[in-house]
Amino acid sequence: MTAPEHIDVPVGFDVPVGWRAADPEGTGAAFVLVKDGDPTEFTPNVTIGVLRRDDDVDIDAAATESVRRLADSVLEVSVVDRQDVGNDRAPGIAQVLRLRTDDGVLVQSQVHLTIPLGDAPHDRLVVELACTCRPEQAQDVVPDFQRLVASFHIRQGEQR
Repeated sequence: MTAPEHIDVPVGFDVPVGWRAADPEGTGAAFVLVKDGDPTEFTPNVTIGVLRRDDDVDIDAAATESVRRLADSVLEVSVVDRQDVGNDRAPGIAQVLRLRTDDGVLVQSQVHLTIPLGDAPHDRLVVELACTCRPEQAQDVVPDFQRLVASFHIRQGEQR
């Protein structure tokens, strides 16, 4: 078994109106988007991470790993909702988390997707898309995130 490997994969997704790319340096994500708005308020953000995994960790365990990572950086994290998405060949998990931080409560919507690579049973990409905002921002932010997730894809013919 090898550790998950961050890889450079040509992905595509639609950036919602009112969002812009931000430098992902230091985030552990491949892409970061932030919503334009009042600079004195919390800035809603979307992070996208892509890992290549060839171990036997299933997508449910990968989603649980994400919760554990967050628990190391916030005061409290709880899973509010968790649902299976996708299909048998490309399973996924959608979950909503409540985060308590020094600056108050945040909500994070996560979607974990599996993209099979070739015929090896465990060789796959695991994609984590996460949207973080204050609870009162969710009504405006989550529909944009849902559209972004729906548009996410690997650009064909360019995979490295």
